[in-house]
Amino acid sequence: MRIGLLIVCFSICMLGCKSKNAIPNEILPPKKMQAVLWDMMRADQFLADYVLNKDTALKKQAESIKLYQQVLELNNVTKEKFQQSFAFYKGHPNLLQAILDSIVAIPAPTLEIKKPVPVKDSLNNQTDTLAAKDSTVKQKKPTISTH
Repeated sequence: MRIGLLIVCFSICMLGCKSKNAIPNEILPPKKMQAVLWDMMRADQFLADYVLNKDTALKKQAESIKLYQQVLELNNVTKEKFQQSFAFYKGHPNLLQAILDSIVAIPAPTLEIKKPVPVKDSLNNQTDTLAAKDSTVKQKKPTISTH
């Protein structure tokens, strides 16, 4: 009798816990929410580093809204669905924490540095590279013949 009661209590607890963390169909799945939040964070960084830094007359909130709308469009998510999903995840801190932890683990994008392209020097009629034109590298001065 006790074992039966214990099994029933355990089953009810497991069902209750499972439904508590179940994600409804109208909510963005964790991977999609992660992608949208990551793009929004990158948009904020772009705004701070390149937009507002160059033009101080711009209003941060208006520019942020424009970039957020672009992020939502790129991810095929409506503003309402994002807000509803974000409210759901805020109400489930363990799920939100998992999403934020996964964002932190994403490596920052790096710039690809390409090798210099050889260019023809029209004055000396020699092929040179852009790296050789570096001012920190001593270059051999061209000799001018005076025949």
